[in-house]
Formats: sequence, structure tokens, C-alpha cells
Amino acid sequence: MHTSSKIPDRVLRAVCVSGAMLIAAAQTMAQSPAPPAGWTTRVDGGGSASEVKTEAMKPGFHVTTGPAAILFDSTMRGTGDWRLEATIHLFDPGARAEGFGVFFGGRDLNSAAPTYGYALLRRDGKAILKARNGAAARTVRDWTANAAIPVFKAGPAGTSVKYQLVVEAKGDRVSLWVGPTQVLDAPRSEMPADGIVGLRINHALNVHVERLTVSPLARR
Repeated sequence: MHTSSKIPDRVLRAVCVSGAMLIAAAQTMAQSPAPPAGWTTRVDGGGSASEVKTEAMKPGFHVTTGPAAILFDSTMRGTGDWRLEATIHLFDPGARAEGFGVFFGGRDLNSAAPTYGYALLRRDGKAILKARNGAAARTVRDWTANAAIPVFKAGPAGTSVKYQLVVEAKGDRVSLWVGPTQVLDAPRSEMPADGIVGLRINHALNVHVERLTVSPLARR
């Protein structure tokens, strides 16, 4: 890591991950850094993938969005009964309440009409379930407050808040959990569930993705 003042286009950023302070250099670049190996970035209509910056930063990687986007590795899939887990650290979003979280049931993601379900949290302690079909996004469960969802409170520069999300597709239900608490659920018939999984990060957010895994649930 270079910290010399002789490199004017680098600034130090403090990233708090799992109680430890990770110091990383963020370099201003004309183009977005490449996403993690094997990952694809797709932005909502009217935006450019070059406006979404991704940077490998152990553990995990850092994402800064311009337009809203999904990020995914097409080899990560959930089918049947599955469990999707993510640990995401949110950095100061200002006064904006933009959603961030995960998507699942992804199909035709590189086409003009992608479909997927998604579960988002936001800084004010609320969660939502939605489904996308092409350019249209349908609300399955509207923004709902729950005490288990941390509320972002501004602090010194570099302050972040840790969110632990779990989505389970089990039987005929899809449920969203934050930590050990279920905060939303919906019938599986109301949203896509089988397919590619990944991240959904809305407009102009700065997050660190510490962990994203998907695994089958044991059938009883």
C-alpha cells in the first residue's frame, strides 16, 4: 500500500469490517475498476456500467454506484430450497434513503427483459421485497420498518453500519431475515425464486460487501 504524499490522486479510506479497521487506498480513475473476477455489472436503463465502481478489498469488495445496478457471478444460483446470505457495510448515504441488498431468481440478465426478485434494506431501518420483469418493477411487500434492521447514524468520517441479510426460499415461501429476525415474507408464487443470485445496490451508494453466499437447504 502506498501512502506517500507524492501520489496526489490517492486518498486513504477507513473501512470498518467486523470490528476491525481496514485501511485501503482509493485511486481516482478515468474508468471504473474491473469488478471481481467472473462478476458482471448491469445498470438500470439510462445508465452506464462504467458509473459503478468496484474494487477488490479483503474481505470482499467495495462498490460505489452511480445508477442503480445488479452485480452477479452467473455461476451462483439458488434452485429448489436455498439460503442466500450477505454481509454488507453501508457508508454514509447522507439524507437519502436508497435501498441495497440482494437479488435472486435471476434469468435472462443480459437480455433486454431480465427477471429477478429482490430484497432491499435502507438506512431508516426498513425493508422491501420486489420483483422485476424487464423495465417494470413490482412491489411484493412495501417498505416496512423492523427493529432488527439497524438505522444508520452519522459519525466520524469512515463510519459504516453492518447489515446481515438472509433470504430463504423454502417450500412455497420466500422470507427475508436480518440477523436472527424474520422481517418480511411472501408466497413463492409472487416473485422469481429459482435462478442466479447476486447484489442489488441502488443509486449513489457506497458499500462494502464482506460476504455473499448461497447454499441449498436440507429437505426434511
